[in-house]
Amino acid sequence: MFRKEHYHTMPKYELMYIVGSHISDDEVPKVADEVKKNIEADAGIIEKHEELGKKKLAYPIKKTRNGFYVVDNFSMPADKINDFEHKIRTSQSIIRHLIVSMDEALIQMEKDRVLQAKHKITRPVMEEEKGKPTRPGPKSETSGKKIQIDLDAEIEKALESKDLK
Repeated sequence: MFRKEHYHTMPKYELMYIVGSHISDDEVPKVADEVKKNIEADAGIIEKHEELGKKKLAYPIKKTRNGFYVVDNFSMPADKINDFEHKIRTSQSIIRHLIVSMDEALIQMEKDRVLQAKHKITRPVMEEEKGKPTRPGPKSETSGKKIQIDLDAEIEKALESKDLK
């Protein structure tokens, strides 16, 4: 097993998987325990386990319409992730899975944030606009006037118009 100082250097991953409806609800925890054991067998450390419950799938997968969703966050040495992924892929209980490298995802999110900030359009502020609110507040010029419409009369007029006939 790895020592604690290795824990901080191991990449973090998130695994989301769907257990097929051919597995009964009371058997799902056994499948989840099997996945946890596989993580630990490959020198991984589970940080968070969350069972999201049974949900209807958007489309049938392997002739099933419902699946039990589970999410695991864990750390694992990078050289072990392929072996672990193979175990998940060959499991008969799991119909779909996705492993995301959280380190890469966080780096990409930061790059996206910097890029969005760089491309943000800024408009020069005119001298007369300084000190004024940028958006009209709750009291705009039309807020004092009420517009009354006889909706029934308008509908009748529209129905009787020659455009519909």
